[in-house]
Amino acid sequence: MKCAIRLIGSMLIGLALVPGAAQAETVLRFSNWIPPTHPLTTNAFSVWAKKIETATKGRVKVNLTPPLGKPPAHYDLVKSGVADIAWGVHGYNIDRFTLEYGMMLPFYAKTATASSIAFWRTNEKFFAKAKEYAGVKLMGLDVHGPAMVFTTKKRIRTLADMKNLKIRIGGGIISDISKALNVTPFFAPAPKAYEVLSKGVADGIFFPAESVASFKIDKIIKNALIIPGGLYRSSNYIIMNQAKWNSLSKQDQAAINSVSGEALARLMGSVWDAADKVGHKAMQKNGINVYEVKGPFLAEMTKKLAHLEAAWIARAKKQGVDGRAALAFYKAEIAKLE
Repeated sequence: MKCAIRLIGSMLIGLALVPGAAQAETVLRFSNWIPPTHPLTTNAFSVWAKKIETATKGRVKVNLTPPLGKPPAHYDLVKSGVADIAWGVHGYNIDRFTLEYGMMLPFYAKTATASSIAFWRTNEKFFAKAKEYAGVKLMGLDVHGPAMVFTTKKRIRTLADMKNLKIRIGGGIISDISKALNVTPFFAPAPKAYEVLSKGVADGIFFPAESVASFKIDKIIKNALIIPGGLYRSSNYIIMNQAKWNSLSKQDQAAINSVSGEALARLMGSVWDAADKVGHKAMQKNGINVYEVKGPFLAEMTKKLAHLEAAWIARAKKQGVDGRAALAFYKAEIAKLE
């Protein structure tokens, strides 16, 4: 009996000496509604997951799962604990997010990397106090590259050519831009892009260059209109369930923070920019007509969209945020980074 007790005691001591044995592995479920072959999945989410595992020395792992709900539902999926982590589009929940709208305004940035990092810094300096992410842990922010106008048939040479075109949009600022440019908006999540364009349900789409390849619309669209600085840059978030975050040790929280925040914004932005280059190559390969808004056309478009900035500044003020100062900071950071 004494021998058995000594043997069990030795086994417990040996187990205690094994690195990590005293701490159970935590697996976080990342509900991912983006296609598995999309650059965000392969080069951003998966890379970030690996960085978390490395930073925590294997104590925390992130498992990308099939979507646990529709794209607009992902904020609430995380808040309720159905998912531990998710990436979402601010424009899909415009009733919840006001301040992010300013980061999407037209003509501001050439690259997603600069604007994503500038977005995170602006949020930290100006927006955080508004507590728009109450109930979840904000892990990162990003914006995609400059949005363009793609059409399946009609080539747009003037603002008048856009009138009444049925354009697929995602919501938020894109709805306001559509109204100002007199197009007929057709709401559909990004994964439905191929379907609505191939079936002729929409005449065109507002998208960044990366989407041409990522959503396989390169064989459908015929024309691509470049807007200097972007028609907009859709803003997005990565969040974690607050209770799940609180359950992690301080050590693991610090480790995860070291690869999140601005570091995550930089990662996401760089992936968007690389994907834009792939999209431009796909356009060239498929003989898509690519041309740029300039001269009187650009002047008229700028005038038509000018009211968006003033309106957002007024809304931001109601949330106790100096929108004018925030935009000045945002644009200055972009200029430094670009």
